[in-house]
Amino acid sequence: MTSVAIKDLDCTAIDAKPIDFDWSEGYGETWECWEGSRCSECNAALVGREGDRHCDVDNESECRGTLSGEGPMMNYYYPCTIGDEAEAARTLADTCLCVVRVNGETGLALTGGGMDLSWEIKCEAFMLLGHLPPVHFADLPGMAGKDVDSKRNRWIVAGCLKSCRVAASWAQGRASRLRATVASMRKRAAERAKGAA
Repeated sequence: MTSVAIKDLDCTAIDAKPIDFDWSEGYGETWECWEGSRCSECNAALVGREGDRHCDVDNESECRGTLSGEGPMMNYYYPCTIGDEAEAARTLADTCLCVVRVNGETGLALTGGGMDLSWEIKCEAFMLLGHLPPVHFADLPGMAGKDVDSKRNRWIVAGCLKSCRVAASWAQGRASRLRATVASMRKRAAERAKGAA
C-alpha cells in the first residue's frame, strides 16, 4: 500500500460519523458494493465476489485463482467521497473494508469485526483514499502488539493529529463567529433600547 503525504490529504471526511444501515435489504436498489480482495493464485488486487475467478473479473488474465469476500457485514457505513469505486476497492484490498454506495452516497463499510479496528481501517483506509481520517475515530486505542515506531503507524497517527488540528481550527472559527454574532445582537439591542428612551 502506498502512503499519501499528510499534506496532500483532503479534509472532506473529518466530520464523518457512522450511519446505521441494514445490508440485508435493498441490494441493487438502495445500495451497491465493490469489494477488493487478493487473487488466491497470483495475489493481484481485484474487485469481485466470493468465489469469482480472476480470469472472470479480468478479461486480460488467464489466472484461475479465486477471490474472497462477502460484502458489508456490520449494520453501518462511513460516508466518504469516492470517485472511482472499483479503484478504491482495489486500494482497500488488504483492509477489512469495502466500498458502498447507499442512496447515491459513497462510503466505506466493514467486511468483518470483533475488535476496535480504528488503526487498520477506520483511519488508514480513509488516508489510503486521500482523506484525513474522521476525528470520530482519531482516539486510537493503545492495543497490545502495536508498534508506534513503524512507518505505517506513524503515518496514521500523523493523519489523526492533523485531523484534530483542522477540527480544532474549525471549532475556534465557529466560536469566533458566534461571539461576533452575540456582540452584534447586543449592540442592536442597545441601539433599540436607546432609541426607545
